[in-house]
Amino acid sequence: MQLQFKETKEMLHKEREAAKKSAEIAPVIQEVPVIDNASMEKLTSENEKLKALVNSLEKKIDDTEKKYEETRKISEERLKQAMDAESKLVQMKTDMQRF
Repeated sequence: MQLQFKETKEMLHKEREAAKKSAEIAPVIQEVPVIDNASMEKLTSENEKLKALVNSLEKKIDDTEKKYEETRKISEERLKQAMDAESKLVQMKTDMQRF
């Protein structure tokens, strides 16, 4: 029992020595956060410009879609008018040929 105790004590001592050597060899590394304010400000500014551009483009898209719908409706109305006029012409020709 005493022999085991002595061996355990020696192993503990060796482990402590090994830990001390490791601590001496390995340098202590401290992380220092680096904040690049100039880059952050530049990126923030660019981000704001891009947001404004996106908003502008979205508004233009909405306006273009509205104009397209209006133009499509007008085009459909004109097509209907043209078809009605053509139908009347055909009817008039048919009526004239009968007389």
